[in-house]
Amino acid sequence: MIPKAFHQIWQQGIDTNAYYLKLCGSGGGGYILGFTEDYKNTQEILKNYKLELVYRF
Repeated sequence: MIPKAFHQIWQQGIDTNAYYLKLCGSGGGGYILGFTEDYKNTQEILKNYKLELVYRF
């Protein structure tokens, strides 16, 4: 179900433990939700992708 365009960055997050991605609402019009403990580092790693901060604590 994970779009092919995201396979590499999905695996990169798992391999490095820098971030984790979750596919939500995949039944048409879904989104990818990400979790990280180091947002600045994740921003740098994923600088070529549009990120939107939903909640930070």
